[in-house]
Amino acid sequence: MIFTGIMRGFSLAGEGQYETIGAFWDEMAGIYGLENLRGLGYKWSGGVIYYAIGLADGEIAGWNFRAELPDGGWTTVTGRTDGLKEIYDRIYTDGPLTYEIETFFENGDCRIEYYR
Repeated sequence: MIFTGIMRGFSLAGEGQYETIGAFWDEMAGIYGLENLRGLGYKWSGGVIYYAIGLADGEIAGWNFRAELPDGGWTTVTGRTDGLKEIYDRIYTDGPLTYEIETFFENGDCRIEYYR
């Protein structure tokens, strides 16, 4: 699977990434619509997560990140966006991730696909 998107780095200090990545989502959703996007978290290093937002279908204008991701071996969980921290707390009990793909919906639901 090919993922293209607009990539930025976010600090993990004090779990602040939930707020700063959320603001990135708000910015991009204002342009493309929330349900047309997906976010990819990867490369947790030195207190930073690298995160890209791309279109669920097609390439986003001005993309600066492209990755070939595994086609299989992903685990999917669903929940509510307002419970995102708790979802990740459960996911991380089994160890670190290589990739995570997030999709959010207007009704407050979310889907997390992750690969170890």
